[in-house]
Amino acid sequence: MQRSPPKCPSNPDLSTYDNEVNINTRKRKQFDGFQTSNLDEKLSEMVTSSVQTVMTAEVNKILTAISGLSKDNASIKESLKECNTRLGDIDKALNAMDERQDSFDGRLKILEEYAGDYPSSSEKIIMLENKLALMEQQARENNIEICNVPEKRGENLITIFTHLGGIINYKISPTDITSLHRVPHANTKDSRPKNIIVKFASRMTRDNFIAAFRSKKDITSENLAITGPPHKIYVNEHLTLQNKILFRETREKAKIREYRYVWVKHGIILARKNDTSPVIAIRSQHDIKKIN
Repeated sequence: MQRSPPKCPSNPDLSTYDNEVNINTRKRKQFDGFQTSNLDEKLSEMVTSSVQTVMTAEVNKILTAISGLSKDNASIKESLKECNTRLGDIDKALNAMDERQDSFDGRLKILEEYAGDYPSSSEKIIMLENKLALMEQQARENNIEICNVPEKRGENLITIFTHLGGIINYKISPTDITSLHRVPHANTKDSRPKNIIVKFASRMTRDNFIAAFRSKKDITSENLAITGPPHKIYVNEHLTLQNKILFRETREKAKIREYRYVWVKHGIILARKNDTSPVIAIRSQHDIKKIN
């Protein structure tokens, strides 16, 4: 059985129905638009607030950085000021040093000009050493040195010396002698008897005694009545240690070169190859080279 659809109330006035529908539709659209507008404003406010917060934080960071840079800049300026002050002091010091250097250069130039008129330092030292050696030798100009006289306990040197004067026929008086004594050898290992140093009152007396002794030959300790094995006695001028070494080296070189004569006179060492050759004076090690 077929049923017919239910009846619905109807309004024959269609215009009225359309108006109601349109009214409802507009109201719904108006409400929806109101809600969307409020949401956009809230979102906009939130974004604006976030941006402002971020910008404020960044600005604060920038301001903090600028403040730090300002402090650093002030510190750099202060350091530069100190550097400039120090550079000024250094510049003054350098100027003072330049002035002193100029002064030194001037003085050095003057000294160099004067130095040309004087011997070198080494030459001057050698000159002074030779002068000192000469003065030391001159202090011994009245002395003789008697070598190889045997030592005896309780010996009387004056008696021995007077006896030697009698042997060479040269009479000795007490006023002729200023002092008389033995001296140790420079080399402590030297086993020979200590030498006897006699200081005369004058060089003339000294020279006459040496000449008288050399006129005699082969005088020994036996001639002086000294017991024991005989020892040959030597009498020479009293030389300084330096001249003794020089005298020994001169004799050694002269022996090699076949020189006949090497002797000492007035403290100066002399050498001569033969009776007709010239006499060579030896005053230093350099002079030994003259023996050739």
